[in-house]
Amino acid sequence: MKLDDLAKHLSDLKRIGLNPELAKKLGVVDEDVTRGRLLAQSGGERGHLQVLFLGCYVVDDTDFWGDGEIYWWSVPAILDQEGMVTKNALHALPNGAPPHKCGDNEWMTNLSLQDPPVWAVIPPGEDVDACVIRLGIYDDDREPADLPAAMTTGLETLTQVANEPLAGSGHIINPVRDAIFESLQAEQDDILVEQDITMRKGQVRGFGAGMIGSVVNAMVRAYYFTRDTKHTRQFGPITLHKGETQRVKFDVPLEQGGRLAIFARGHDVNCPRFGVLHVDEPFINRVLTRLKQDELENGFEVMGTGPAKFVAYYTPSYSD
Repeated sequence: MKLDDLAKHLSDLKRIGLNPELAKKLGVVDEDVTRGRLLAQSGGERGHLQVLFLGCYVVDDTDFWGDGEIYWWSVPAILDQEGMVTKNALHALPNGAPPHKCGDNEWMTNLSLQDPPVWAVIPPGEDVDACVIRLGIYDDDREPADLPAAMTTGLETLTQVANEPLAGSGHIINPVRDAIFESLQAEQDDILVEQDITMRKGQVRGFGAGMIGSVVNAMVRAYYFTRDTKHTRQFGPITLHKGETQRVKFDVPLEQGGRLAIFARGHDVNCPRFGVLHVDEPFINRVLTRLKQDELENGFEVMGTGPAKFVAYYTPSYSD
């Protein structure tokens, strides 16, 4: 997703729960104005970082008689070096998706690898210190969960948050989370996971840019990627079948210090250069050494053992 694509996403009034009235209150503007504001934030080597929801593997859907109905939501907050948070539509809005049928030990199939859901947008700049994302994944047990209505309620609550900087991510996350939870009557549902994901500037390469991360417990495994709009290159997604081999090669040469992240959903994918991607380890992150750079000059092969979706990302080294 380049800057133009990001501007298009951040100005989209068709996002879940959003309507023109709420968009106006939240400061969502048209694509051209959004692009201009993103450009005004740009500077230095790093681009805007997007935290993308790549996949969700349900270990236990909690339903005894049949498949679960799994829904999710996310609420982002960006903090400065003083620990202050300010609501800003350019940081992405709360997101989510309605219940999706999924059984034990299955991947959720309603998450696109071509256009993954955006959890947060982290702007460039020295003032940004941390990104906190509250992620909730639930199994719908009672009346069908109305996610669009719940997200509208959450966004309405967000409009009531003060515009000035506030101390701590909880000033945004907690009221929006509670509004979504209460609208869904989620106390009747089963929590697969609800926790904060905290990404800090001081982490290696800043906010984990170019790497895949995960939230894992006994019930569910969620995977996300932090993409640099300016630098990250993508191969795929592609579909692999049993016995099928594909060569992964990016449109730029791989360099020492660059970050390579690969991810697969479905059957095992064999990658001789790095190992096997499987349900217990569906992603691999690597910082390229000089030796590995030379080995990968002509790309690398991946082989399917059955139907699987595969995607790879390369983010070159740069000074934060």
